[in-house]
Amino acid sequence: GDYPSEKVLGYEIQYNAFKPFRKAWEFLLLGAILFGVAMGVSGRYVYLAAWASTTVGFALSSYGLLLRVLIAGRPPVSNMYESVVYMGWGVLLFAAIFELVYRQRIFGLCGSLMGVTVLILADMLPFDPAISPLVPVLRSNYWLLIHVMTIVISYSAFGLAMAIAHFSLLFYLFAPGKKEIIRTSNAFVYRGIQLGVLLLTAGTILGGVWANESWGRFWGFDPKETWALISILGYLALLHARLFGMIGPFGMAVGAVLGFQLILMTWYGVNFVLGAGLHSYGFGTGGQGYVMGYLLAEVGFMSMVALRYKFLGGMSAGIGAESQSPERLPKAPAAEPSAT
Repeated sequence: GDYPSEKVLGYEIQYNAFKPFRKAWEFLLLGAILFGVAMGVSGRYVYLAAWASTTVGFALSSYGLLLRVLIAGRPPVSNMYESVVYMGWGVLLFAAIFELVYRQRIFGLCGSLMGVTVLILADMLPFDPAISPLVPVLRSNYWLLIHVMTIVISYSAFGLAMAIAHFSLLFYLFAPGKKEIIRTSNAFVYRGIQLGVLLLTAGTILGGVWANESWGRFWGFDPKETWALISILGYLALLHARLFGMIGPFGMAVGAVLGFQLILMTWYGVNFVLGAGLHSYGFGTGGQGYVMGYLLAEVGFMSMVALRYKFLGGMSAGIGAESQSPERLPKAPAAEPSAT
């Protein structure tokens, strides 16, 4: 049989000893705290310190993924553990790009918090982190790269939009007078969902091409395919409702949170709850308690939002349906220091 080379064994020893993902979330947590402080402080030094800490966390996460690629010789998206870690990496990437462009601190705060959450969950949930041989249908680095990585990074865009939506709704609940922050947050939610829909649609179509090559049919309403389609249609309905003024910024923020539950079903539910279909190589067990806890927390949070909306209303909070077209993205502040 084939045995790993001495160099590959060295990479694996380094990976297991260094624990890059654990170190990454520690720096990301510090970065999130500093971004939060920077939102209330006008000085540049806290903002730059937040950038530095988050950049180190992103670099460590990138290093961990690189080591897995060097050890396995394939893209790091072949099992649930790798897809979760890669999704967190994508959140950080998109947050950094948007933060560099707009320098609103919202992306830095929400992106780093989402990165921390995802990396901690990857350690806590019963996902096997072992680097194992691929099943035959997955032994194509080309399709792993352009289909699976495109699909998973679309989850990153949706996850970032969901995090920013929570940020906006928290202000709506506890500081409704902060209308400018709420409006800015909701503008970014809209753009994040647009990016996610583009990537998820492209990835799903590419998956059909791969299915035709591997299984002899482009589409078969396999549970994974069906839920991917449901997710696309759900987010498309949300975008069109906003475009035509059927919902306002408040509805967009609520929709971003609810829409991510479709992604959760597509990503986790099909593999770990339904356990049916041709995508059996991704099946697993466990973690239902954590997911149920999250869903119950989300139900509680959205119930608070609904009650607040019923008694306060969206108009008085500055996030109602007064705008009949999607929000314009704010320009980067002219005096804000560059992060480069």
